[in-house]
Amino acid sequence: MTDRPLHILMSDPHLRGGGQVSYVTRLAGALSRMGHRVVIGCKEASVLADLAAGAGCAAHNRFIFKGGLRPRSWWHDVREAARYLRDETPDVVHVSGSQDHWVFALADRLLSRPVCLVRTRHNTYPVKANFPNRILNRAWTDFQIVVCDTVRRDLAAQSTFDGGRMCSIHNGVDAEQYRPDERARREARAEFGFGDSAVVCGIAARLVPAKGHEFLFKAVAQVRARYPELRVLVLGQGDLEARLRGLAGELGVGDIVTFAGFRNDMARCTQAFDIGVLPSIDCDTSSFSLKEEMAAGKAVIASDHGGLPEIVDDGREGFVVPAGSVEPLAAKLGLLLGDPGLRASMGSAGRERVLRDFSVQVFAERTVEAYRRALEVHRERTASR
Repeated sequence: MTDRPLHILMSDPHLRGGGQVSYVTRLAGALSRMGHRVVIGCKEASVLADLAAGAGCAAHNRFIFKGGLRPRSWWHDVREAARYLRDETPDVVHVSGSQDHWVFALADRLLSRPVCLVRTRHNTYPVKANFPNRILNRAWTDFQIVVCDTVRRDLAAQSTFDGGRMCSIHNGVDAEQYRPDERARREARAEFGFGDSAVVCGIAARLVPAKGHEFLFKAVAQVRARYPELRVLVLGQGDLEARLRGLAGELGVGDIVTFAGFRNDMARCTQAFDIGVLPSIDCDTSSFSLKEEMAAGKAVIASDHGGLPEIVDDGREGFVVPAGSVEPLAAKLGLLLGDPGLRASMGSAGRERVLRDFSVQVFAERTVEAYRRALEVHRERTASR
């Protein structure tokens, strides 16, 4: 197959930001810079409609994408999807969620499947092995991209999927945007009130149970007496904020924990870290924030949930600890707090790893390879009908 530029419709049903929105916009921007024509399909009021222009692509924001049994909404979206497929004839439709997956699969089916359909699986949530899911994933979908090997292996073993039409591609981050910057580091640390002697442990994640903030706070409480220079910076917002503030106070670490909330300048804020931590207990597969911290040259500690151990080589770029644990996390945190040289060497190794495996460019190139494989599969499957 030639390497001609592709016309790609990428869709996502989310209204606000998050990991999937970052996935779509970063990939769309990189693909556009490579010369492909990319259109983002989304809800009218979705943040994606505004982010598309910054990614160098158009937005088709005429979808409703509501879950549940809503016949009028579903019929509106299927008709709109069919109209786009018929009039614009994209090479690939790349969907990201359940609602947009069903909408475009149905529209493609109504038109006798003229378009190659690709789905990305973003999380560790199980997929029910029922008849509708088998039809959707085996009969109506040409190819699946999974954002880590761990989940790909699990899905490939299920009857719902065809493991031969599936690959793993980790999300990519902008390594240049997150490169170590001493000036930004000084400015960010001054803003948050961290002195030169402070050793800052940072977590950048939504304030939800899945991210495991409570285990970090309990680990910090265990090591605080030995490392009085320790400070904790919490970046993100969520329903657990009040509870986590209360927990920090109960554990006696409230005075060294800073809740910074949602930030639009994550690259700058990350520079304030000395250690990045992500003690997730659910959902995480290919964390953007963990890779961004590594790109910034920070040593990291991650749990062994989902695809996180695929990002961090334990003992090289950082440490991997059992999900839901406190003592192992406290022990590894203590090692990094007490050894600036270890932090520096792990941080340097982490940046090298991102440049090699997790940059946006690598992410986009591997995704284009998957599209071309998917197009071959699509041609073979339609020719055999």
